[in-house]
This record gives sequence, structure tokens and C-alpha cells, in this order.
Amino acid sequence: MIRQKARLLALPLAIVIASTGAPFNIARAEIPDAAPRPASAAPTQAGTDNARRALSEGRALLKRGRASEALVRLDNALKLFTAANDNKGQAAAQDALGELYERQGQYNVALGFYQQAYDSFVRAGNDESAVAAAAGFSSTKYNANLMLAKIGNANLRQNKIPEARAAYGQMNAQKPADTLTGGGGGRGGRRGLGGLLGSAANVAMSGGANASTAINAAMAVKQAFDAYRQLIIYSTYEMGMGRIDFANSQLDTAKKHFENALAAAGGGANLLAKLGQTRRFRVAARTSLGDVAFAQRRYADAVKLYTEAATGAQKDSRLDLMWPAQRGLGRSRWALASAERDQNKATRTRDEALAAYRDSLRTIETIRAGSLRADEARSTFLATTRDVFDEASSYMAEMALLNSSSPNGGELQGRALEYAAEAFRVSEAGRARSLLDLLGETGTEITEGVPAELLQRKRDNLNRQQELATELTGVNVNAEQKKSAGDLEDELERLQTESDQIENQIRAASPRYASLTAPQPLTLAETQQRVLDDRTVLLEYSLGDQASYMWAIGNKSVSLYKLPARSVIEGQVASLRDQILPASLRRSILQSSGDQQRGLNLGNASTGNNSASGAGGNVSSYATAANAVYKTAIEPAASLIGDRRVLVVADGALNYIPFGALVTAPGGTDYAALPYLIKTNEIVYAPSASVVAAISGQPRANSGNRAMLIVADPVFSQSDPRARGGQGAAAQTGGEVTRGLALGSALTDVAGAPAQTTTTGNAAAPSLVRLNGTSVEAQQIAQLARTSQTRADTWTGLEASESNIEGKDLKSYRVLHVATHGLLNAQRPQFTGLVFSLVGNRSEDGFLRTDEVFNLRLGQPLVMLSACETGLGKEKRGEGVIGLTRAFMYAGAPTVGVSLWSVSDRSTAELMTNFYRRLLTGQGQPPAASMREAQTQMIASKRFSQPFYWAPFVLVGDWR
Repeated sequence: MIRQKARLLALPLAIVIASTGAPFNIARAEIPDAAPRPASAAPTQAGTDNARRALSEGRALLKRGRASEALVRLDNALKLFTAANDNKGQAAAQDALGELYERQGQYNVALGFYQQAYDSFVRAGNDESAVAAAAGFSSTKYNANLMLAKIGNANLRQNKIPEARAAYGQMNAQKPADTLTGGGGGRGGRRGLGGLLGSAANVAMSGGANASTAINAAMAVKQAFDAYRQLIIYSTYEMGMGRIDFANSQLDTAKKHFENALAAAGGGANLLAKLGQTRRFRVAARTSLGDVAFAQRRYADAVKLYTEAATGAQKDSRLDLMWPAQRGLGRSRWALASAERDQNKATRTRDEALAAYRDSLRTIETIRAGSLRADEARSTFLATTRDVFDEASSYMAEMALLNSSSPNGGELQGRALEYAAEAFRVSEAGRARSLLDLLGETGTEITEGVPAELLQRKRDNLNRQQELATELTGVNVNAEQKKSAGDLEDELERLQTESDQIENQIRAASPRYASLTAPQPLTLAETQQRVLDDRTVLLEYSLGDQASYMWAIGNKSVSLYKLPARSVIEGQVASLRDQILPASLRRSILQSSGDQQRGLNLGNASTGNNSASGAGGNVSSYATAANAVYKTAIEPAASLIGDRRVLVVADGALNYIPFGALVTAPGGTDYAALPYLIKTNEIVYAPSASVVAAISGQPRANSGNRAMLIVADPVFSQSDPRARGGQGAAAQTGGEVTRGLALGSALTDVAGAPAQTTTTGNAAAPSLVRLNGTSVEAQQIAQLARTSQTRADTWTGLEASESNIEGKDLKSYRVLHVATHGLLNAQRPQFTGLVFSLVGNRSEDGFLRTDEVFNLRLGQPLVMLSACETGLGKEKRGEGVIGLTRAFMYAGAPTVGVSLWSVSDRSTAELMTNFYRRLLTGQGQPPAASMREAQTQMIASKRFSQPFYWAPFVLVGDWR
């Protein structure tokens, strides 16, 4: 009995909290040993053990970003726990499934699982023995409160304020008494409670004469754990209600909630205040109070509060949580400077603001993307690291203009040039960090180019870190806790240091890996020297809420221009895309439409044919929309550009329009006669200037290699006649349960496909239309290649599979042409990818996502993705197209061609034939020059002169 009591005391030690408006991760439900049951209801031990093993494996896979495999394990765990009549086990599996679907953005499915988990914990609480309940050792009420918080948080993510408030309002939150005190501070004080718990457990398990002491120790520790549980629930409630009120602009009540959370997490000698997660609550509450003051325009108060938050984070040894406060300090001081009448004082205050931003950037640089610390910071605060880079770059650019002769921009010198150069480097660094954070969010594990021994050491280290974090955050399903919290934190810190050392060794061994994970952004001068030549101009954009900026950089000059705010530019881009993609040409890829056109249904779809006669729209209206974007984004630098090549590093919505289709003057009655920018300038794109330098510096493969691989016309449906002999429409790793997990999320964002569920409550992917025309496209390109003495291999039907792309050696190919549905997700870039055959897969789900592309084994081919489609949601993040192209570049491709929308089969076949004829015949032209000539030829032919047909293809990367 004493042994069981000691085991029951191994309770969760933390949950993740959040600041204003930020989604946050609450601790997964623990599964302590179930209370004794009648023999007839007792779970079978073997079934429970298998269930726990499946649950543990599922959680680990989910952490590594392998959601489909995790879903199989978690679904199996739920079935086993259900068969074993283990309510707590069921609840833990349902909680994990809720987290999985929440990560997939399928919030309604996630909410269903969280509600089931809550119900299961309530049942478990009702079934607990009277002895356990009376002793107060039950954790079910605690876990039920956690589920209510998750339900509230998932609703808040969808801006369902009343539902979120109702869920948090059901929590049983009581402020804990401030009775736990202990001697000393510092390291010993922090470990006091953890040491007490460890000592009590050891005494309890010793038995014999120490039994009475064990009982007394256990009862003493009970008080500590009860207080800690109350603190967790109370702080979670206060922070959650504060976020709800903040989102609802009820700032005074939000402030009160955050003050309550801070008061509960504070308290000098209180042992609870020494624990790591309590310190995290403290930092979050202080930063949230600064957010409230900033929103109320009490900027002086905000400076004070953010300063206290940053100082507190440093004092609490949570430097990883300090950057949001430093960022808040920077923007508060900038706001104060903007309202200051004394110009000298305003200048000093702006310099102080930039200093705070530099501090924030330095702090971010110490946090490795994808680490446990990065996960904590991302889930704790409203601010993202991209916010810091964007704001810092914008304010530095503004300082450049304030120190220049023209407030709206032009060529820079002196102090203005120094500010512009710093802003440019921050912009470049922000683009690299944004991609790293995206990979960290998806749990991407980069294996290509990493030595096997170091990769295994890294995996072992991270697995152990996860185990320790599990014990510290209450996810532990083990029967006993053998180490104190202090000892676990010591080991975790040691492992994090060791992980950094391993990471440095990997970077030293693999320069390509280092260029991705530890990029060194180019300075402005280095960009001029290493990227640009006399015939190339770089246009780099940074879109902001108040104003946007464009750097126009030649190899001997630098200009900076102030552009309209993000919302204005997004409106212009939306108008242009409406003109490029008239309703008469929009098609659906969903099988129910019966249409074979490869385009997505991004509006009111109508049927039609693949000829130009089906085109809609008005020439004059198109020219007006295209010229509006030109005047905003290009014309300020027109004199510098002239007829030179334009290298575009876009931002936000600008990533999803072809700059070559912009026109230099409005009006016109003939598409072929419009003054398109492509007629005078070659245009290429890049994720950043630094990436161009990195890929152009790589050793070139054997230029004598002329082999070409064409992948087209996959099998998307079991009803397809070509599916005979296939193994089913889903990966065999999970059958029905994994069908459409990531693909369904992508289609919801890009195609607007309604969420579907199976009878078991799991997501189901809509069926996709077959791309008949891509088979003809593949045949024509292959014939042209052979005529040009180039070997052409074609994979169509079931051969056009993800397993072939990932498993076969592709290093011998000079060109990789992929003609299948590609989904460029501008709302949630992690669900960008290419759809291959969905039938016959034994180990893959058929949806090759961006994070999986990084681990392909390519040579140095030109990669052409000819059937991609963009879905522009509310959030227009550039990482959709940029992430996918950057992934192919890491895999080896120096240049990637991608379509921004999917077009008719006939026009695509004509454009690709013209493109490859120039690329493959004779000495061959560079890809960018070949594409420009092919596009201008289509414009001149008039049959396909409308931009819808010739403009979607853009080339990203090295143009040489």
C-alpha cells in the first residue's frame, strides 16, 4: 500500500502556458496506475502494456513530424485501451489524437477527441476507489481540467470566443495557498520540492521500520503536489481567460487575469516559485501585461512592464523566453519616439528601440530552431520570431529613409546607407529563420548529407530529451518516478548542451547542412560582389502592417523605396489574380466535378475547354490591374532596372504573382500587344540573395549528363482502371485510418475542399481528378528529348509514386519534370507538397510534403513542377512556394521551375515543348533565358497570349 501511494505521487510537473492571443500547448494527460477495480472490470495487463507502448510510439512519431505513422499507433492505442476497459488510457490516447489533428489544422476533429478525453477522465474519476479519492491522490480531476483548457484553446484558435470562454469557465480553478516555503534560493531552492519528492519516494519504497516515516513524508508531499496542481490549473485558467479577453478587446479584464496569474506564480521563498514551469508562467504573465499596455497605447507603462519581463526572464534563467519582451520593448520605444515632438529626443528613443530589437535578435540566435526551448517559446507567446525580424528590418529601413534626402526613397549614401545595409541583412536573416522555424514546427529531420554516426547520436540525444521532458511535464506513463525534478532538469540541461555540440559537429562535417541550419546571411556588400553582375538587379521586398519597403540593388548602387502597407499590396495582388484567373477558366481538381482540367476550384467554377476560346476577362481590366502592381512594386526602380535581368526576392502575397505579366502602361485591346515586363526583362526569383550565393557556390555536376526523368499522370482513385493490382488508396502503414491526413488539410486550404470524416471520426481526403493531359505532355517532352540525343525515362500511372521518388537514385538526371497536382499552401506552408499515386503505396501516403523533399537524393537537376496551384488564404505566407523550392535546392537542384496556378493541357504542352527545345538542343540556353523566349513566343502567337496560359511558370534559384 505504501509503495502504491508513493507511485501515485509521481504527478505531472508542468504544462505549457501562453501569452495573449497565442495558441499554447497544454501538457498531455498522464496515465497513472488505475485504482483497484473489481476483478470483472480489471484491465488485462498485456493489453494495457501494448496500449501504453503504442501510445508512447505514437507521441514520439508525432514529435518527429510523422503524423500518419503516429495516427496508426494512437488509433491502435485507443482500441487497446478501450478493449481493456481503461478509461484513463482511453483519455490519454484521445488527448494525443486531439493534439495530432490540431497540428493538422483540423480543429473540429481535434475538439471531438478533446471532448471524448474529458468525458473519459470524468468517468475515470467516478470509478476511482473511495480510498484514493479520500486520500486526494487522484489525478483525474486535474487532467479533466487540462482537457477543458485544450477545448478552450482550440476554440480560441478558430476565434470562437463564446465557446472558448465556456470551456475555460468550466475549469475548477482555485488559487493555491502560499504555504510552501523552503530555505535558500538559487539552485538548491529550485530543487527543493523535487528533492523532497524524490526523498519521500525512496523512503516509502524502503519499507520496514521506515514505514511510518514514509507515510508521514508521503502525506507532506501530498500537500506540495496538491498546491502545485492548483497553481497549474489556476494559472492556466487565468492566462486562458486573459487571452480570451485580450482577443475580444476587453483589455482591462485581460489585465486583471494576467495580474492574477503573475501573483500566483510569484512569491520569493515559496518552493513552487522555484520550479521551472512556474518561472515560465511568471515570464509569460509579465510579457502579457506589457502587451495589454501596448494595446492600450500606454507606451511608457509598456516600456516599464517589458523591461521587468526581460529582467525577470534573465533572473529566472529563462533567456530563451526573453526575446518577446525585448521585442515589446523595441516597438514600445519606437511608438514613443513617433509621438515625441523633440526631434533630438525622438532620434535617441528610436536608437534605443533598435538596440532592443538587436538584443531580441541576438537572443533568438541562441535558440536552435526545433529544440525543446524553441518549442516552448513558440507555444508560449503571441509574437513569432518572424515578427521580430520583420519589425526590426522595417524600422531600420525607416531610419535609413529618415537619414536620406528623400523620405520615400532613392539611392542612398552615408548614414542612410548604413541603416539600409543593416535592414537588408536582418531581412535576409529573417527569411532563413522563417524556414527553419517552419521545419521545427513540422518536426522535420534532415538526414540527407548528415553522417550516419552523428545522425544516430543526435536521435538518441533527442529521444532522451523527450523522455525527460515527458517526465517533467506529466506525460509520464511509467509506474514509478525514480529521479527528482531537480535531477531531471540537471540531466536535461546536460543533454541540451551535448545536443548543441553534436549539431556543431554535423555542421562541420556537412557544409550543405550548415548552409541550411546555420545560415550566414550575406551583407549588402557581399550580395553585390557574389550574387549580382552588371546585367542583374536585385529587388528585395519586405511587407509591413504600416508600410512596406523595397531594396533595389545593383552591383554598384543601392536604393531603398517605401511602398504601401501590406494590406494595400495584398489587395492589388488579389485584383490581378482575379484578372489572370477569370471564373471561366477556373476548374476543380475534386473528382465530383467530372472535369479533367488540372486547375483548382478557387472560386465559382464552370466547365470549358482547353483552348483560348474559353478565356474570359477583359484586356483593359487586366492591364489596369497589372499596371497597378507594376507602379507599386517596380516603377520606383525603373531607371535602375532598364533592360537588365531582374532577380526578385518577394515577400508575402508577392510570391504568388508572375512579375513578367506586369505591364508598364494601362489600357489596351489586345493581350499580345500589351507591354509586359517579360518582353524587356528576364526575370528570376529566389528565396533570398544568400541562397543564390550558396547554390551558385556548389561544385557543378558533370555537364555531360543529359538524362531526363518525367513523372506524370499518377493514379488518384481506386476506381481508375489503371489501379488494378494496386494495394488500396491509402498507405499500408495505416489503411483507412491514415487516408488523407495531410492531404486533406492541404486540400482544405488550397482548394477549399470541405473537411470530411470517416465513420470512425478520422479525416478523409477528397478524391482528385485524373490529369489526363499530363500523360500526353510527358510523351511529347520525351520525344523532344530523344530527338535532342537526351535519354528520357518516364514514370506514369502507378510508377508515378512517392516511394519511387524517395527510394530510387535520381542523381543521374539532368532534368526532373513533374506533372502532377502540386499544392502551394500560402496559409499553412507545412501542408505544401506534390500529390503522387494514391493507390498501391506500401509505405507512403502519396503526398510528398516540403519537409520530405529535403531528404531526396538528387544530383543537380533542373526541377520543373508543372501542375502546381496556389491557395491564398487569410494568411499569405511566402513559405508555401519558397519552402518547396528551397527544399529541392537543398536536395541538389540549383534551379526550380514552378507554376503558380494550373493551366490547360494544350497550352502547357506547347510552352514546355518550346522551353525544352531551347534548353536541350545544340549548346542549350540557360533555363531562365529559355523560359523567357518560350513565353514571348506564346504571347506573339496570340492563340495563348492571355497571361493565364503563358505566365504561371516562374524559375527560382540560379539563372546561370
